[in-house]
Amino acid sequence: MRLAGLNRALSASPWTRPALAVLAFAVWGAFAAIHAYVKAADFYVFWTAAQHAAAPYDPAMIAQLEARLHVTGAWPFVYPPTFLLAIWPFGRLPLALAYPLWTGLSAALFIWAASHLVKPPLATLALFVTPPVVLAIAPGQTSLAVGAAMIAGWLTLDKRPALAGVLFALAACIKPQAMVMAPILLWGHWRAARWATIAGLTLIISSFIFGPGLWLEWPRALADFGAVAPATDRVNPSALLASPVLAAALALLGVWIAWTWRDLTGLVAGALCLTPYAHQYDLAPLAPVALTWLIERKRFGWGRAVCGAGLLAGLVSAPAAGLAFVLGLAAVRGWERRTPAPRQAIPAPQINL
Repeated sequence: MRLAGLNRALSASPWTRPALAVLAFAVWGAFAAIHAYVKAADFYVFWTAAQHAAAPYDPAMIAQLEARLHVTGAWPFVYPPTFLLAIWPFGRLPLALAYPLWTGLSAALFIWAASHLVKPPLATLALFVTPPVVLAIAPGQTSLAVGAAMIAGWLTLDKRPALAGVLFALAACIKPQAMVMAPILLWGHWRAARWATIAGLTLIISSFIFGPGLWLEWPRALADFGAVAPATDRVNPSALLASPVLAAALALLGVWIAWTWRDLTGLVAGALCLTPYAHQYDLAPLAPVALTWLIERKRFGWGRAVCGAGLLAGLVSAPAAGLAFVLGLAAVRGWERRTPAPRQAIPAPQINL
């Protein structure tokens, strides 16, 4: 009883969410400081690209990275030029400082945003050990920063549509494939859609500071990466078979999921059906939703709880599992739409910004 009372008191405290964010920064920033020259493979690429912002897609940049940090493998920089706006300041810092700051800030923003969705907020601590989140942190990936913008955008969509639009644009300008279903989510939210367009165009124009020619080089970098992507670990269902029939079927499934869910689930799972490349860490933005399904399983039903448990346990780690996951979500949503009293979608509590 005392523990339950303490939990209620902490959940009601205005300091709980900031404290969780500070804890995330401290824990994962310390992890990154210890592993700055060991595990930050993805951040190595971002950091090096930021140091060569005028030519981030030059293969010589990757060769320099491999020689400098003794890493091997396929590490091309394939993010859009707008991502350089976010990563450029970190390129001005030494790696031993840049990686902990990037990791700590990304984790803090993600946990802070997630704590507005998960009830009670203290349950957000479970995300510290879930595979999709940990796998995003270890290599210094962008999924947590993108996830924070996606979650905050969703939570502010009704009452602060302009802010939501800007946040969705920020996420799209970092990882466009993660936001491919955003037009469906924003359908009917026209003010948010306008602000997303304005913010996106502003970021694109701002990226010209690094040279407008980068926008011609980026598609070539994507094409080059497409040649090596099949040899990498992926969870997107399209990796099962290089078939236009499967691609078309998955596209239809993704659009259906995005349209029928119309929330974070539709945004993330719908994109998973369409993207040619997704890793387990790309599912991190959906982890807080999955945790909510598990905590409130009586409210949301066992179908969602099972799907959420599979995601949080790290079972969605291969293309077959990715297909099973999206088919499970489609089946759950289809069942809910057929029942007289369908389960509620994840509510959009307002986030104080």
